[in-house]
Amino acid sequence: IARNMKTRHYFSLIFVMGLLLTILSFFEILPITNQFSRNYTEIKDSIPEFELVDAELESDTNSYIYQTDSVLFYFDSEDVISTELIDSNTNIHPAPISIGLLKEQVYFNVTGTTYSIIYSNFSDLTSEDLMNLFNSVGEFSPFIYVLFLFILIGLNLFLFVTQLIPITLSANLISVYRKTRLNFIQNAKISLLASIGPFLLMYIINALPFTVNYQFEIILTASLLLFNVSLSEMKKRIIDQNKED
Repeated sequence: IARNMKTRHYFSLIFVMGLLLTILSFFEILPITNQFSRNYTEIKDSIPEFELVDAELESDTNSYIYQTDSVLFYFDSEDVISTELIDSNTNIHPAPISIGLLKEQVYFNVTGTTYSIIYSNFSDLTSEDLMNLFNSVGEFSPFIYVLFLFILIGLNLFLFVTQLIPITLSANLISVYRKTRLNFIQNAKISLLASIGPFLLMYIINALPFTVNYQFEIILTASLLLFNVSLSEMKKRIIDQNKED
């Protein structure tokens, strides 16, 4: 059935998976946003006076790092804190959100996803504008939640497709090795169905208070095992049909 799936059904299923994974990941991120809202006022109150001079942050206060349960905040007036340091600290600290008010940019790292705003890209950017941005970050209005949901859908679709590609390529290698004579598209359709269970299960686990290492490797292995089982079942049905004929 999977190998004869219509192309539009294939892409529709990918989109539906993106929605399902978004719903599950939203349950994972929602506690983080609630905790972030509580901690953000504390972080914001710690920010000293500063100004932007020639697209660089200037302040009489030295660089420092402020940590709460959900946020690592970096203030860098001396140009001593790098984005690499922020990323490495994100991997070893329990706080899922890192915000850096750095010498030449604002830098965000949210559970491994990074984004930056370079001061020089905005000729009219002032310290007041920057503080207004920080004020808006901590306000989770209904509009922000809707906007965040759309961003999350796009992100999950992107992650799902990029992880589905190596699964599909590996599945085609297995298909060639087993001499099934299925073409690339047919193998892609079967591998998509085989990957649904592992992806959903991993996202469900992530929504619970558990930490699993090597998540993609687990999804890849489980998907290929299910793909291989599907090939075996398909070949068995073909043999049975030939015997009946």
